[in-house]
Amino acid sequence: MNMKIMVGFSFKNTLAQVTAVALLSAFFPAAASGLIAKKTNILWVWVDDQHPWYGTYGDMLVETPNIDNLADTGAVFERAYAPAPVCSTSRSAIATGSYPIRIGAHDHRSSRVPENQIYLLADVKTVPTLFLEAGYETYNDGKDDFNFSYNRSELYSLPKNSMITSEKTYPPQKTQAAKSQSKKSENKGNFRLDRGSGHWSEIPVGMSFFGQTSISGGKGDGSMLAPRLKSLGYTPVKSRDVRVPKQYPDIPEVREKIAGHYNSILQTDHELGSLIQSLKEDGRWEDTIIFLFSDHGSNLPRSKEFCYEEGLHVPLIISGPGATGKIIPGTRRKDLVNLFDISATALSLAGLEIPSFMDSKDVFASDYERDYVFSSADRMSNVIDRVRSVMGDRYHYIRNFKIDRPLFNWGYREVFAAEFPDKFGYFLKIRDLATTGKLTPAQAAPYGPRRAEELYDLKNDPDEVVNLADNPKHRQALEEMRIQLKRWIKDTDDKGQYPRSSASLAEVMGRFPRSALKSPEYRVYNP
Repeated sequence: MNMKIMVGFSFKNTLAQVTAVALLSAFFPAAASGLIAKKTNILWVWVDDQHPWYGTYGDMLVETPNIDNLADTGAVFERAYAPAPVCSTSRSAIATGSYPIRIGAHDHRSSRVPENQIYLLADVKTVPTLFLEAGYETYNDGKDDFNFSYNRSELYSLPKNSMITSEKTYPPQKTQAAKSQSKKSENKGNFRLDRGSGHWSEIPVGMSFFGQTSISGGKGDGSMLAPRLKSLGYTPVKSRDVRVPKQYPDIPEVREKIAGHYNSILQTDHELGSLIQSLKEDGRWEDTIIFLFSDHGSNLPRSKEFCYEEGLHVPLIISGPGATGKIIPGTRRKDLVNLFDISATALSLAGLEIPSFMDSKDVFASDYERDYVFSSADRMSNVIDRVRSVMGDRYHYIRNFKIDRPLFNWGYREVFAAEFPDKFGYFLKIRDLATTGKLTPAQAAPYGPRRAEELYDLKNDPDEVVNLADNPKHRQALEEMRIQLKRWIKDTDDKGQYPRSSASLAEVMGRFPRSALKSPEYRVYNP
């Protein structure tokens, strides 16, 4: 019997042990089946909106000692790609280990109002639920941001006295106490974004946890970041020192945003170091496996919400002393990985079975292999679209199904640029340059006529500015990736191919001003 799970009590007879079990079960339901044997802790460390411009990924513009140390003791996945280039869709996929187009969670920030609820099939369970059922304590101290209806109490055992754990994503009514818990939810327009709490320190030593925590990422790239980094001992990146990718004009505003993204990585490094130090001080470091990753790529104009490499490529490091014997320190993987593979991998590292409904795979399995990584982009905030991506070893194929509209169709960042000029103003600056003919063809492409197919040679064109779809020299690659896409769409019964309900459109129309709804689908409701 593992005495650590007794939470410090000394048991001298069977009656005392039975009493302890009853008390432990009352306060920690995850251990209700008895005093479970100690298992490996799993901690997902979420980073928002960040491209892997890390030193351990070969970009030496910033020094990230904490990220580098984590990488040196674990496995670095150099070619991990998100299932979608936006928060909620990617998080929905990771939560279930399933393609969002399979489970109907493909539209960004959907299922947030009572009139448009999306329900998972009965056999689909979230990763936190699977850990909870296996006897783990579970929590998420950040946002859930799922595009499906769920009950937080079925996912998380912490916090113990939450006022919203038994409520759906959008409860019909809330008590005054629930309303006061501002950290639990954010109400923006007509949707609710559930946030949780919890911490490993709330869990008795000897009990295992599956935790999720958030640290700063690309969203925190504001003007006040550089002075803060200096106070922490970091050297902020200056705009003059960055490389401007070919898809963007080399103007001061773009340089500042790129430098800001680099600086956000320094902030990530600092917060990761603090988190690891806390794990060590609390005695949790030695038996914890850490997954460090971003939910999608950077927040630059053609990154977030779009299926280009810059919007899909993410950092992924799996490490920690708890992985000893399971992960070879210093491992570097160059094979293709879908970010949602962390779902099956976490379960496997914990010794749990991977459900048959999952598309996710264990990256450490002897037979792990992905010839392609499939990703999708559908409604992104106020803009309706349908894009599918097939990422291969060398080539990247993109299929645009709605070519009756431009790629940049006045998304929310442009719509709110006037209101938040420091954050989004440069979007309008680039659009003005496009309107006045001052951009290169590649830079102006998102504003003009759209091609149904795009094919990029990542080896020779990492910025993805030369579309090879019509180039006969690359015909074989194009046709093969077309076939793979058709198979994927059929296998998943791609829900994005079907018309949206009036309720789903109404959900968006209640969130944005009519002037922001440029997609043709809104016209019947917005003549």
